Amino acid sequence: QFRPRRCFSCTPRPYSQIPCFSINLSFQAICEEKAMIDYTTGDYLVKLVFKRDGSVIPKALSIAVPSTIFAILLVALDDHFADTRDFLGLSSKNSTVMWAAVTAPLFSLISFRTSQAWGRFWEGTGLLHAMRGEWFDSASCLATFTSNAKSAKPEAVDEFRHTLLRLMSLCHGSALDELKEQETENYEVLDIKGLDEMTVKILLECKSKKFNRVEVLLHMIQVLVCNAQAKGTIDVPPPILSRVYQTLSRGFVNLLDAKKIKDTKFPFPYAQAIAVLLLLLAVITPITLSTMIPYVTLCAVSTFVPVFGLLCLNYAAEELEMPFGEDSNDLPLSHFQEEM
Repeated sequence: QFRPRRCFSCTPRPYSQIPCFSINLSFQAICEEKAMIDYTTGDYLVKLVFKRDGSVIPKALSIAVPSTIFAILLVALDDHFADTRDFLGLSSKNSTVMWAAVTAPLFSLISFRTSQAWGRFWEGTGLLHAMRGEWFDSASCLATFTSNAKSAKPEAVDEFRHTLLRLMSLCHGSALDELKEQETENYEVLDIKGLDEMTVKILLECKSKKFNRVEVLLHMIQVLVCNAQAKGTIDVPPPILSRVYQTLSRGFVNLLDAKKIKDTKFPFPYAQAIAVLLLLLAVITPITLSTMIPYVTLCAVSTFVPVFGLLCLNYAAEELEMPFGEDSNDLPLSHFQEEM
């Protein structure tokens, strides 16, 4: 049973003066999260190149550089490997065919992964904005629906509004926490003065009792609205009030669609095939180019560029596939909560 607690001041306060708390088992301070990388598209290229935070370049270099060194050694020691090449049939023509056989499926797989990753990332941010919009609209409408009762029942209206905003803040924060790869139960919310001890206990024990906290909070909000309507705190026709239930429901549907992205990984067989082909590319590229280009510098550059480029594309896709983590390239979930 949900019971709001009468402990509000009737004097309204601006949002900046309303205290915020982190909700976790001990209600301690909120942890700092990495913010999504903010940059200007007009920045100088050099400034972008040397930005390390969130970059995939270091990981790509860890494979591209050894591959380039291998190419340099093959060119420098060409006389020593001539007999071995002839024995293995690694002529210029055969090496080119072998390189093309590896790169053709690799290009297709990485293109597929990149398009899927960007689609997941864009869909994720769209769903979060839609969820926040639906629930903010619900809270705004419900607060407006109590305007007619403000003069007759000021205390009941203040109690309803304060309780509603705190439940909605908890609901939105709990929803974002569910989307994280590792749920921390540590997010900023408005203070919980409007909830009695039993309600707070139920919310804290949701995880241990295998209940979904967002569903529990949505149920509490619906009960709060029904009680307010029965008491006359909300005085609008039922068809108009039903619109609020629809927006609450649509917001929850958007959350479930976002959880679909979290729960569904990029298929492992594709990821494994890409990893194998990238490793083969890192070995075959220097062998192929060293038979075609007898110059150390030109062979090194020609080896580095395709290996490094494809590795960067693959690692960038990996970063975008899961937009709800805590990396620098993930969506800033704490910022979404602050906006709500």
